[in-house]
Amino acid sequence: MDNRIKAIELLEQSVAIDPLHDSSLNTLGYFYAENNIQLDKALDLIGRALKINPENGGYLDSLGWVYYKKGMYDKALETLNLADQYLRDPVIYDHIGDVYHKMNQMEDAIKYWELSLQLLPKQEEVIKKINTVRNDQARRTTQ
Repeated sequence: MDNRIKAIELLEQSVAIDPLHDSSLNTLGYFYAENNIQLDKALDLIGRALKINPENGGYLDSLGWVYYKKGMYDKALETLNLADQYLRDPVIYDHIGDVYHKMNQMEDAIKYWELSLQLLPKQEEVIKKINTVRNDQARRTTQ
């Protein structure tokens, strides 16, 4: 917890020193999203980063992740698919899989989680998601 507080303080200082430092804006916004805090502020920070660097797939991923955290799944999917056009990345595919999962589109969720694993094998959390969905599907078919 102390490290998270310190990280937020340092990132906020970085943004205060240079309000146009797109990487700091995005990192702070993504940090907020990951911790499910200050999501509106996260949207603002990442939006500012994207005004500076609009074709940055990582920043678009961050924006999509904030939409996901806010429960705006259609908007999240649209934004994450745009991120994928600029950057082929296991985190983006993991996030797309999570959105499809929330939208109850399990085959698409598995497809994107598997794409994530192709780029970065042995992600325990992603493997766990796939196994959980497959086990749930198998249970439903045997009932």
